Amino acid sequence: MKLIWLLLGLLLASLAIGGVVSATNEADTVSIVGDLIISTLLGWATIAAWKRAR
Repeated sequence: MKLIWLLLGLLLASLAIGGVVSATNEADTVSIVGDLIISTLLGWATIAAWKRAR
């Protein structure tokens, strides 16, 4: 079960990083804010998954 939480944490971290990269490529302010909010939520989920894996 620990491996599943670690893999979920890695997946969420990669999605959060992808969201930040996507936010830097956009020109629309609303899209940038939305991408950053979603990336923040994914980052929090990543931290929670890593804590669960410990």
